[in-house]
Amino acid sequence: MPALTQTIDYFAFGQGRSMLIFLAVFFLLASLIGFIRFSDAIKWVLEKIAFTAGWLLIVLMFITCMDITFRKLQLPIALTQFQELEWHIHTIVFSMWMGYNYTINAHPRVDSYTETLPFRGRAWVEFLGILILALPFLLTMLNHGLPFVTVSFVQNEASENVIGLPYRWAIKGIFYAGIWLVLLGVLSVLLRLMIVLFRRGSQEETGLQIGHSELEA
Repeated sequence: MPALTQTIDYFAFGQGRSMLIFLAVFFLLASLIGFIRFSDAIKWVLEKIAFTAGWLLIVLMFITCMDITFRKLQLPIALTQFQELEWHIHTIVFSMWMGYNYTINAHPRVDSYTETLPFRGRAWVEFLGILILALPFLLTMLNHGLPFVTVSFVQNEASENVIGLPYRWAIKGIFYAGIWLVLLGVLSVLLRLMIVLFRRGSQEETGLQIGHSELEA
């Protein structure tokens, strides 16, 4: 009971209220625009963000080659900033792609059970997984992630290394933004699932991509 009381207090009077408002506005817009059209619009935005961030892979490759070359040649150059910049760029690309990956069913899955189910069975598993696991996890991450970024900004957090990169709060903020993108991706898929499960929409009609998938070369 104490846990239930705390949960009700959090969503009714605490920071969770803003999350409920966001979800209410989201589904209101989906109802006005149309579930599939709204889901397609979200997927289009996530795709543009992901593909734009993908160009950073070229920059990452260049910086990594410089890091390796300077290290092999044993040049008297401090490589700490190169190494930190590598994982900074990797974090940016990863964060900007997470949401889009879910909309195209490109995230890792364990399909040993669901691959034997029919399409609607897999849709029910996906639907319940979103409601029971994905949404609570993402809302918790968003709730605790904001102080994680703001405290870093107020303290002007930088690298632990003296010659490392400054503005550690910036990369934390980008990762936090990536969690919002994942939430949008999950909600986009949830809209398609609702059409499939409650309006008897087909996989072709909704464009829903779930279950086992294979990468096409």
